[in-house]
Amino acid sequence: MNRVVRWVAALAMVAMWTTSPATGRATGASPAVAMREGVALFSQGRLPEAESALSRAAAAAPQDPHVWLWLGVVRYHRGDHARAAAAFEYAAHLQPRSAVTLLWWGYTLARRGQPEAAAGVFRRVLLTRATPQTHTLAQQALRTLHRTPALAHVSAGTPPSAPAWVLTVESYRAMARHYNPDLREDEADAIATALLGYSRHFNVDPRLVVALVVVESGFHPRARSRVGAVGLGQLMPDTARALRVDPDDPVQNLYGTIRYLRGNLDRFGWENLHLALAAYNAGRGAVERYEGIPPYDETRWYVYNVTNLYRRLLSL
Repeated sequence: MNRVVRWVAALAMVAMWTTSPATGRATGASPAVAMREGVALFSQGRLPEAESALSRAAAAAPQDPHVWLWLGVVRYHRGDHARAAAAFEYAAHLQPRSAVTLLWWGYTLARRGQPEAAAGVFRRVLLTRATPQTHTLAQQALRTLHRTPALAHVSAGTPPSAPAWVLTVESYRAMARHYNPDLREDEADAIATALLGYSRHFNVDPRLVVALVVVESGFHPRARSRVGAVGLGQLMPDTARALRVDPDDPVQNLYGTIRYLRGNLDRFGWENLHLALAAYNAGRGAVERYEGIPPYDETRWYVYNVTNLYRRLLSL
């Protein structure tokens, strides 16, 4: 739970010490005190008590969006996604331009199996005057909500442990052109062949690689990020040099992407996919320093986006 709290630490610095205008100079157990109590209980993993304290704060200060945001966060982590979504929706009503609130609301709707509603909320994030990083998170989320393509099944020689489409280059060609219709046939074929081939070589599930590439670049081989990451897997120049690949070449980029992902899986354990993905986004040093997913909202949502799309692909 402490890792989760670090994730929203920046928000807590504002929310814990903000008194709603509606509260005035309330004495005793004021809404601000109740909210601080709720956040403290949340940080200790005492979720039922945290929800109770934040509910009291919301009842006393119903116009304070920070209280409703925190109440939604606690309900989300209790698995009560329906009531969490309601809290985020009300917080967004009170503060319509809050990108943080909209992101939480969108992810909660996606978790509830409401992709169209979630996509609408993420598109609202793109209309806010948020940071480029926040807009990137919304764009990544929108890509993961994109409907998955129809894939042909081939039965000959298919192991019982995997669907037939997982083993065919044609499937990944269809995936690439589904997410990036501007790809030429020869580009899509080269990307599909490399993705499946290198996934087999490094013994990484190609569906995981698809999820990562969709979130990173949307299968745009010439994508560039605001911090200089390049290509399909958004390799940083230093990483590409260490791997001795040309990140502008989509085939070499995929080789570096899958090799680096495999290295993270080996380093943090194959059962700790979330840590391997966090290291891909934030660096191995950050994961080791924080002994878990680093407290960066970009990394938290990145891990969620990739794993969410990966689960969808596993279900095909």
